[in-house]
Amino acid sequence: MHLDSPFVFALVAMEGPDPYSRVGGLATRLQGLAEALVHRGITTHHFFIGDPGAPAIESRAGGLLFYHRWAQWLSAHHSGGVYDGEDAKAADLAQSLPESILEGVIEPAVAANRLPVVLAEEWQTTAFLIRLDELLRLRGLRDRVVTFWNANNPYGFDRIDWQALTAATRPLAVSRFMWSILRARGIDSVVIPNGLPGRLIGNEPDGMALRRLGQKQRWRTIFFKMARWEREKGWGQALDAMAELSHRGRAATLVARAGGSVGKGEALAGAAAHRGLEVVELSDSSGGPTHQLERITAVKADVVNLRFPVSEPLARLLFAGTGGVLANSIMEPFGLVGLEAMAAGGVVFTGGTGEDYAVDDLNAVVLKSTNPGEIADRALALRANPERVAALRSEAKRTASGFTWDATVDRLLSLAERRREE
Repeated sequence: MHLDSPFVFALVAMEGPDPYSRVGGLATRLQGLAEALVHRGITTHHFFIGDPGAPAIESRAGGLLFYHRWAQWLSAHHSGGVYDGEDAKAADLAQSLPESILEGVIEPAVAANRLPVVLAEEWQTTAFLIRLDELLRLRGLRDRVVTFWNANNPYGFDRIDWQALTAATRPLAVSRFMWSILRARGIDSVVIPNGLPGRLIGNEPDGMALRRLGQKQRWRTIFFKMARWEREKGWGQALDAMAELSHRGRAATLVARAGGSVGKGEALAGAAAHRGLEVVELSDSSGGPTHQLERITAVKADVVNLRFPVSEPLARLLFAGTGGVLANSIMEPFGLVGLEAMAAGGVVFTGGTGEDYAVDDLNAVVLKSTNPGEIADRALALRANPERVAALRSEAKRTASGFTWDATVDRLLSLAERRREE
C-alpha cells in the first residue's frame, strides 16, 4: 500500500456493491477499481444508487473507501432494483450530486493539495458531469480537477448531449470496440480496459474437484454460461447449440445462470423447454463450492438452471473444468466474464466484438457467426484434440495475467497526470 497518495478519486455510476445495485459487469468493474485504488492508499469515494435501507454513507478499508448511496428516497419507491425508475434517478444525480461532490470531496482534496479525479460511468452520469464542469468553472477550480467519462456500453447514446459532454470532460472506452462506436459519432476517446483482481491470477482452482469433473465429461460435454438474460448475451445461440448437439447424438449439458434485473429463471427454463431440451432447476445453494459442483454435475439433463447466485469459487471451478464457457454475446462491449474464465484456464467461446483479449485458436474460440452449429462444430473438434485444448487453456491464463485492475489504475493515474498538465 502506498501512503500519502497525491490523488483522491470519486467514482460515480448507477451500479454499486449492494444487491439492489448489482446488475452486470459495471458493478464488478467499479468494485475492482475501488479495491485497486484503495490498495494504492488512494482515498476513494463511490457514489451509486444504493439500497434505500442501508446507511447513506459507509466507511470501509480503514477510512480509505467511502460508499455514498445516492437517491435513496427514490429507491424506496422503486423496489425493482437500480434501474427501476432510471430516468428519475439519473435526473437526481444531475441535480443534487454536483454541488455535494464539489463541497464534500473536491474542495477538501484541493485544500490538502491533492488532485481530485472524478470518473463517471455510462449515459446516466453525463448530465452530472456537465453540471459539475459548470460549477468548477464558476468557482475557479476547473484546472485543479480531472474528470473522465467512461463508455462501457452504447445503451443510451442517443440521450447524450455529446457537444456539452466532450467540452466538459475526457471520454474513455473499455475496448477498441467501444472506441470505434464513439469514433463513428466523431468522439475521440482513450481505451483503458477492464481488469481482474490480482487474486485470480495464478490462483488455481481445486485440482481434485476438477479431476472429478473431468471424469464426468468422458461421455458428455458440460458447458457453462453465466450472463444477464438478454438477447444480446447469446442465450438463444447457446440453447440452440445444445439442441444441435442432441440432434447429432452427442451428449451435452449446459450449466446456466441467467442473472440481471429480469433474470428470474423462468424465461430461461421456458426457452430451453421450447427447444425440446430437458431442464432441471437447482435452487439449493447450501454447502461449499465443491459440494455445489458435485450436486450440479450429478444432474443428467440438457440444461441445469441455477436459481442461486454463483460465487467466485464455484464460478472458477466451472470456468476451469467444463468443456466450454459460452461467453458468446452477440454484442459485447468488453466481456469481463470471458476474461475471468480465461484467468481460470477456461476454454472460452466469445462472440468477437469487444473482447480485445481473445484471439481465435490461440487463447479462445472466437465465433464468426451466430449459427449454433458453429459452437457444436468447434466444441466437437476440440473434444477430439486434447492437446489443442491444453494449449488454449495455458495461453488463456497467460493472456489474462496481463489484464489486472492494478494495470488499469496505472493507466488512469498516468492519464490523470497528463490531463492536469494540459
